[in-house]
Amino acid sequence: MMEIGCGVRVRDFGGRRYLYFWHYERENGRSLRREDYIGRVGAERARSEALRRMAAYHRRAEQELARRRAQIERLVASHTST
Repeated sequence: MMEIGCGVRVRDFGGRRYLYFWHYERENGRSLRREDYIGRVGAERARSEALRRMAAYHRRAEQELARRRAQIERLVASHTST
């Protein structure tokens, strides 16, 4: 089963707050949650980067789901057409 999801997490270190982009990746047939450092909370560049990464993640997930759906629909068609 494929896990789909992503978001932004705030972590506190030494009184400072930092943004991390979390997302699921497939590795060796397993779904793993990863976190990537984005930047300091409040930085416009960090917010823009987080939004860009979320949009890119969702675009890839939509493409993967469409590919899998088409594959399943072909299998269904080959089993029902006689």
